[in-house]
Amino acid sequence: MDQPRKAGNSPILVEMNAGETRYWCACGKSASQPFCDGSHKGTTDNLSCSQ
Repeated sequence: MDQPRKAGNSPILVEMNAGETRYWCACGKSASQPFCDGSHKGTTDNLSCSQ
């Protein structure tokens, strides 16, 4: 597994709409933090996306 990356040190304010599905980033590689954008694909990270 690749080393996880720390996404930041402060809270991220997010507006969400009712019924919207998002996936939480667990690897720290996503450009759309705090949500997963699939950046972990093609790495040795074996992560399942969490809603």
